[in-house]
Amino acid sequence: MEKASKLWRLLKVFTLIEGKPGIGAAELAERCETSLRTVYRDVYLLKLAGIPIYYQKGYRIAPGFFLPPVQFDLTEMLSLAMGAELLSRQKGTPFQRGVESAMEKIYAAIPPGIREAVERESVHFTPAWEPTVDYARRLPVLDTLEKGVEEERSVAISYHSLSRDEVTRRKVDPYGFLFRSNAWYLVGYCHLRGEIKIFKVDRILEAELLGDRFQLPEDFSIREYMGDAWQVLRGEPREVEIRFSPQVAPYVKESIWHFSQRCRDCEDGSAVLSFRVSGLTEICSWLMAFGGEAEVLRPPELKEMLLERARGIVEKYSS
Repeated sequence: MEKASKLWRLLKVFTLIEGKPGIGAAELAERCETSLRTVYRDVYLLKLAGIPIYYQKGYRIAPGFFLPPVQFDLTEMLSLAMGAELLSRQKGTPFQRGVESAMEKIYAAIPPGIREAVERESVHFTPAWEPTVDYARRLPVLDTLEKGVEEERSVAISYHSLSRDEVTRRKVDPYGFLFRSNAWYLVGYCHLRGEIKIFKVDRILEAELLGDRFQLPEDFSIREYMGDAWQVLRGEPREVEIRFSPQVAPYVKESIWHFSQRCRDCEDGSAVLSFRVSGLTEICSWLMAFGGEAEVLRPPELKEMLLERARGIVEKYSS
């Protein structure tokens, strides 16, 4: 099993380099869910196997080299079709166009019988997830940002900050995209603030590709940068413990709300969920939906945040 896992990882490393010439070791480690040291070792093994990998602003494979065509069975094609349908709902984004184009090529290469079976079976599966933003009017912005990420070129953006209700012009080195809370975000180094920042794409009013080039830090990973964030907002890591009443405990336990989630069942039918999260604002908003059915056991700061919001609601409707 361990050998098979290693083989699949090597194949994935090769596929990622072939599909995205210039990809860096940090992104390979993130996409393969492994360490930088393992990625370096895998690249070395692929070179020993005769695959002409070289490094030029990222890993690349010498032109003309290819592996034999990949064949898909029905289950694999159904999985691809479902994933493609989810991405195709990203209306107005490069991802929509890209996945539709890719599926056309895949369908053209597979036997007709497999394609007909996929079309017949796919009616029994209906992905319900939908983005909350229509990016059609942001297509020029997305195209510019995507080009900046691919070519490692800085961009000048006009960004509308809702917290301050102001539009600022700033230079950003775009590192990559993040999808959270049903919306796309750009992660990059902001020259105005002098630090890595997260920008919601639909608040970027304009984007201009600049001639300035940057080099993505070799050890940078969007996943590691986000850390224990509940969704998008980052902050100091805190241990959170919440007791959910017997009425809502079954509902709460059937979902994974955060990758750090731990659950302890109580004799009265309630459940205590524990999380390690960076920042408390977003988990506070989530807890508001449960009203009195959720009780914060720790930390005390989260109790105060909820109490303050509850007071605000009472004052508004009491008046």
